[in-house]
Amino acid sequence: MDAAEKRLLLQQEFGWAEPLTEGGFLIPMLQGQKFLQRLAALDIGLVSSIEVLERYADETYTESIQVQLWTHLNEFRVDRTLTLSQAASFIEQHLAPDRFLEFTYDVFDDIPQYERAAVLREKPSLSAVVSATGQVEVVGVLGIQPVMDLIWHHVRLLQVTTEEGKILELGHIAGRFEQLRQATAWMGDIWLDSPYTRFGMRGQLLEYQAPLPKNQWLLPVSLRS
Repeated sequence: MDAAEKRLLLQQEFGWAEPLTEGGFLIPMLQGQKFLQRLAALDIGLVSSIEVLERYADETYTESIQVQLWTHLNEFRVDRTLTLSQAASFIEQHLAPDRFLEFTYDVFDDIPQYERAAVLREKPSLSAVVSATGQVEVVGVLGIQPVMDLIWHHVRLLQVTTEEGKILELGHIAGRFEQLRQATAWMGDIWLDSPYTRFGMRGQLLEYQAPLPKNQWLLPVSLRS
């Protein structure tokens, strides 16, 4: 699915809301979680900000005139694999029936497997080896960012290892968010004791096409219903 199709679907499903720019919508807050779920299904993970707005009657003119009042803003400056769940938490913190949400985000085409393989091979922080059948190997990396990069590019992680021989098996976990959560938690615990530990990862580069099944959304299970 290309970016234009994704935008069209959003417009059809949320067309009663107020479109802003190509990458933005103003929607009632009570529809916020549903909108996030649709962004997750369409693989739109680059949410850049959410603003909370309230509307009130402007008595200077007439009570029928509604004015948007900015109340809260959340700009996302961390890894894109976490922005949808952070956005959901932000909405829960400011939930009120008379408020509106202004989302800004980027929309991309579904990226073919060969292009994602090229990105992984050429990314200096990964230097991934990707076989013709989509098997991915990464060795000797520091920190958790490589796991986020692999999962963002639709690599199903099978195993995370350390140079000292510790192993985390992930092949039995299908969900992208669950793999991200378990891998980063495991690596974080190891890193606390040994901050210079280097990790290796093995996985399979998946074919995919939006809309994604729920277990491939980068949202926790509690936010997929």
